Amino acid sequence: MKVILLGSSGLVGGFCRDLLASQSEISEIHCLVRSLNPNQPQEKKVRYSVIDFTKLPNYKHFFDVDVVICCLGTTIKKAGNRKAFDLVDLQMPLAVGALAKAGGVKHFLAVSAMGANKHSWMHYNRTKGLMEEGLTIMDFESLTFIRPSLLLGERAEKRRGEDFMKKLLSKYLFLIPPYWRPVHAKTVAGALVLSALQPPKGKRIIYNRKITTLELKF
Repeated sequence: MKVILLGSSGLVGGFCRDLLASQSEISEIHCLVRSLNPNQPQEKKVRYSVIDFTKLPNYKHFFDVDVVICCLGTTIKKAGNRKAFDLVDLQMPLAVGALAKAGGVKHFLAVSAMGANKHSWMHYNRTKGLMEEGLTIMDFESLTFIRPSLLLGERAEKRRGEDFMKKLLSKYLFLIPPYWRPVHAKTVAGALVLSALQPPKGKRIIYNRKITTLELKF
């Protein structure tokens, strides 16, 4: 099975890349990136291509694969404004989805959010809901959305608000209902990999309460 992975430099994407590389069913992981990290450990199954994400149609020849996993995501603060945020969290995933569909990709997977809803008053949740709607309309043979709560794990960049909530909640995770409970990024990545190996017929949404109960074998 050949996989294209987007967002491999991110928290979930990095774990996803490593977990995919450990699976015998996966023959190649092609990571599309903005730049190369010289300190990135090399795996024989993993290859990298530096691309211009604002010109995705130029790379349609890459999409002759079985599975595409999209872990692209940012914050409004990091992006600078809502328009830049929408580019990463909405427009890019939809552009990638269109290329995947045109290339005959059978299974598309994307990291969404627990509160994804196109009618939400929160811009973040509304954007994720619109992303889900746009990809659903493309009518993939298999489509997986994963909706995690607050992500645990060490990011390359600091997010003060997120770090504060992690510290506040870390001692009381067992008291938080599974629907809202923060979940480690590696577990989220594991859910993506499991779904990639066991594709649904039609659309599958993996909710946070399911993610928190996963017992990963890898």
